[in-house]
Amino acid sequence: MYHPILPFCFFVIRVSQEAFKSFILRKKGVVPLPRTLGEHLRNRRLAMGLRQDDVASQLGTLREVYERWERDERQPVVSEWPGIISFLGYYPAREENAADLVLKARRCRGMDQKALARKVGVIHQRLRRWEHGQEIPMFDDLKLLQSLACL
Repeated sequence: MYHPILPFCFFVIRVSQEAFKSFILRKKGVVPLPRTLGEHLRNRRLAMGLRQDDVASQLGTLREVYERWERDERQPVVSEWPGIISFLGYYPAREENAADLVLKARRCRGMDQKALARKVGVIHQRLRRWEHGQEIPMFDDLKLLQSLACL
């Protein structure tokens, strides 16, 4: 891409299209290694060239609600997570222990604790203790939770 610096100047800046696009995205606020859900959402939206209104309507929510997600002022409810995961194309949080796996399975399926507990075949109080890290699920339960979590 060629762009003269000034009309009377004979210098030309030569930049590849990819480098120019990455420069513009960095100026708009794209974070190289996103850590929060808001950073993941903003990176994806800017990379796709969408406005907050567009993403909010795609996710079936209000622009104000989506804006709060991007600023990390509010976390989405569990039923909103499947749409967010499909928009991003991946699950945005790291899975460090069994409690994170339980939360990931709930978010990927958009289920509350009681519904997931029924699916796994345990009482919901046990699933709640798993999710809060107070108990560790048995091996068979972990395998079932991994199959319910999005890949």
